[in-house]
Amino acid sequence: MKEKFYITTPIYYWNGIPHVWHFYTSCIANVIYKYNKIYWKDSRFTTGIDENSQKAVIKANEAGMEVMDYLDSMAIEHKKVWDYFNFDYTDFIRTTSERHHKVVREVLQHCFDKWDIYEWEYEGMYCVWCESFKKDEDLVFRNKTTNETFPISDKVKESDNIEKVCPDHLKKPDTIKEKNYFFRLTKYQTWLEEFYQKNPKFVNPDFRYNEVKAFVSRWLEDFSISRETNTFGIKLPFDDNQVTYVWFDALFNYYTSCKYSRAWNKENTDFVDESDFWIKKDNNSLKVLHCIGKDIMRFHAIFWPAMLASYFDLWKEIDWVLHFDEEKDFSYLPDEILTWGYFTVDWQKMSKTIGNVIEPISYSEKYNKELLTLYMLSAFTIWRDWDYDRKDAILTYNAKLANNFWNLLNRAVVLTMKLDLENGLYSDIYENWYSSFYDQSQLNYNNNPFEWDIQWSIKFYNEEYSKYLSNYNLKDSLDLSFKFLDELNNFVTKKEPWTLMKDDSKIEEVKQILYTICEWLRQVSMNLYPFFPEKMSEVFTSLGLVGYAEKLESWEFEALRVEKVIYDIKEKAPILFEKFDLE
Repeated sequence: MKEKFYITTPIYYWNGIPHVWHFYTSCIANVIYKYNKIYWKDSRFTTGIDENSQKAVIKANEAGMEVMDYLDSMAIEHKKVWDYFNFDYTDFIRTTSERHHKVVREVLQHCFDKWDIYEWEYEGMYCVWCESFKKDEDLVFRNKTTNETFPISDKVKESDNIEKVCPDHLKKPDTIKEKNYFFRLTKYQTWLEEFYQKNPKFVNPDFRYNEVKAFVSRWLEDFSISRETNTFGIKLPFDDNQVTYVWFDALFNYYTSCKYSRAWNKENTDFVDESDFWIKKDNNSLKVLHCIGKDIMRFHAIFWPAMLASYFDLWKEIDWVLHFDEEKDFSYLPDEILTWGYFTVDWQKMSKTIGNVIEPISYSEKYNKELLTLYMLSAFTIWRDWDYDRKDAILTYNAKLANNFWNLLNRAVVLTMKLDLENGLYSDIYENWYSSFYDQSQLNYNNNPFEWDIQWSIKFYNEEYSKYLSNYNLKDSLDLSFKFLDELNNFVTKKEPWTLMKDDSKIEEVKQILYTICEWLRQVSMNLYPFFPEKMSEVFTSLGLVGYAEKLESWEFEALRVEKVIYDIKEKAPILFEKFDLE
């Protein structure tokens, strides 16, 4: 029986076409999903948009459109981006959908019935663009004349020219006083602390998890789950005068996509119950992974587990305190939250005013999809803040794909065709591969040199690659692959098969060299397939490997890794990785 794997991106705000930050998040999730999918796992991948917002009414009115017509148009724009990059999501969820409304209203009623939701009058600062209440420490000062922002300090006071604003939108929050419904987050403090203790890998990386645990131990407060003044959203089942507030609505999209699943086909309009992609049943091997940026970590790592605990009744009560029940509570909770940092572009925060916003489709049309993907996933580890250097992105792509990868593929194809082999290039590589010419070539990795035994080195490479990607270390898995290709390029340059083939007595040695190139390209291409599926499919075709992408998608990855292959190369390969000049 296949293991189950369920991965999610956040549902993005609808009010704009996804930019490179959204692409980064979805790209990471897509690579991890495809890796698990080809590794014999029954997998699901959910993305979508968060639509239940008063901002939708404001923007629709500005555009002179009905609200749902406006949201429909924005949903199309979002899907265009993900479909352009062929992201392999299995469900695109919209929070305005009937299935999601049904789930959220059921959750709200259950939590209300058990006294986890209560009414209270609240007064505070509210940013309509963030859809969140703000405290002084969440804001910054802005100089109205220069638009300069700086931290709030006792030495500076508000004035006609200085105002407190939201740091993300540079707008002054509204001061509101209204009756809201609140969720008793404080009731779950002990439960959360015990959950973290028993689940040390819940947030990845560790230093982000430490931030979460420190926040919970220092300060928790109940949070608002409704708005009295909003007119657009999911109405509370116990009070028609209020609609659900963002997080109590949005986070449950992950469960909606299981409870009312499209069952692996994002075009399905009929839904099936696949709650077993959320709830771990007896003998059910399931991994649930949320992929998010660090800006929404607290909502996912604190609010979300407590909300699930309330809905699924996850606790054992001792002396009026809720404690984590290890025997059952794990079965209803996500396994891991993978978080990453922010990035700047050319050392500046992305801004339309500056003109440094990278729009994924137009950027990729100028260069290609692989340049954007390669640099975003290999420049830095995903856990750290970093900078997108446009010049370095081009240099990285040219070095690794245009020069390194394409150089090897072109040499293999051209030289094999020159041999004019009637039945293709074949070697008994896995049974008798001890030719003496390999003894002179050393492959150095992590300061551990070993002789170029192709069977041993392929095994080492595949094991290391799998270890990295299983731990979501996308950068090291890419670095490892291109390191091996670098060494293979050095090996080919040293052997000079184009010179050896002029001597008829060296033809068998040339065949072995070319087979080595093809076999390594095949192995590396299979491992790079989750990153660059379109281009790797073309590589397989250039090597004369028929239907390889389809076989990978049909869970034959492990079998293909050890397959004895005949490279039936008949046509010159098209230029798969064009080299770009620096601007």
